[in-house]
Amino acid sequence: MTSAELVCPGPETLGMSGVADAHAQTATVLSAAAPEAVLPPNARQAGDGVLATSGLPAGGTWGRTASRGAVLESPVTVPQSVLVTGSAALAAGAVATQRTLATRGDDRGLTTATCGPAAAEAWLVGGGAEPGRRKRVVLTNPGPNPVTVDLDVLGAGGPVGSANGHGVVVAPYARTAVLLDAVSGTEASPVVHVTTHGGEVQAVLNDSWLDGVVPRGGDDAVASAAPAPEQVVPGVAVDGPARLRVAVPGDVEGIVQTRVLTATGPKPVPADAVVRVAGHSTRDIDLGALPPDAYAVQVRADVPVVAGAVVERRSKDNGPSDLAWTTATTPLDGLAGMALASPSSTLPGAELQLVSAGHPSTVTVTTVSPAGAVTSQTVDVPADALTRTALTGAASVWVAATKGAVRAAVTTWTSDPSGVMLSVTPLSGVPLTMTPATVREARD
Repeated sequence: MTSAELVCPGPETLGMSGVADAHAQTATVLSAAAPEAVLPPNARQAGDGVLATSGLPAGGTWGRTASRGAVLESPVTVPQSVLVTGSAALAAGAVATQRTLATRGDDRGLTTATCGPAAAEAWLVGGGAEPGRRKRVVLTNPGPNPVTVDLDVLGAGGPVGSANGHGVVVAPYARTAVLLDAVSGTEASPVVHVTTHGGEVQAVLNDSWLDGVVPRGGDDAVASAAPAPEQVVPGVAVDGPARLRVAVPGDVEGIVQTRVLTATGPKPVPADAVVRVAGHSTRDIDLGALPPDAYAVQVRADVPVVAGAVVERRSKDNGPSDLAWTTATTPLDGLAGMALASPSSTLPGAELQLVSAGHPSTVTVTTVSPAGAVTSQTVDVPADALTRTALTGAASVWVAATKGAVRAAVTTWTSDPSGVMLSVTPLSGVPLTMTPATVREARD
């Protein structure tokens, strides 16, 4: 592998077409190249390499490092997405995460998004219809041709009829932010299907909530696993309100069964363990009655479905709160990783959750300290259960499956006098080989 490209959305609240920027936002992109010890032999490359960040639209090189294992920090304060590139020896296993932490004002909360490659299709699970709920879809085109994007929304009553999300043009090497409220209206349980024509984009849904004058937090929802009869949503950290959202994209009604996976095995959900969901529609399932704990949610259906979940942290005096979205992921049968911290961006809390559905698994969890020390441990994950590993103080974490396959997510959190702010980052496999980008001839 000679190069890798990952795309981060940049400050989601800035640069909305027809909407004035209310205030400043600083998003921080944390990127790293995998330690050589976690790479398979065929992915290791001798010689030097560079990990770099730049702006989309073009903003010059914002940061670069030639040090394997070091976390590169790139703050972004302008309405641009971020392109993370790894070259030569630092291409295989490159990862990046975008984080925004606001400790005051209307946008108080902790937000993270996995930075990933562009794709021709994506399913985004997130958002709501409460007064003050603000939903934005950030579309980034890292390629040389303009891309046309359609946003189709499924809701509790079926497809949301709106042409406002169709024919959105994203210029070459640029981004476009769309106010989803103009597409989904007052839909309480939206799931967005993103499809492209003429190229690929990276899509992220930003969901934030201002309840009158009380900030309820926000988070980014990244692309969920493609529709399938079984989905597993990792990183559902319940301690208060929590909901699972399921969508049936096809024509036929689905019978959907839900249970939670815990450290001691599977358990039933308190209500709506088996529900019917009409074709082309969505349904929310309440998880808030579960005892406070870390869960994964397993969804099984007789038709392909899409799934995601949201949890909230609320103070007892109805003060500021925060919310976190997590999505269904595909099993990891290779390598995954996440950049967690740099000397100026460390959070007090971080935890890795590993989930194995249907069979036991064994993985190697490797952490890299801010000083560059590499530590590995073997973790056995029982069938239909999860494990939790503390990551506090680590600069990055890497997960390599050695037996079976697992799903993984990282929960990060911090606190202030108003309470806990948290975010969940589902992990996906990192590229170890390169797929050339398709370049199409632009036609008038």
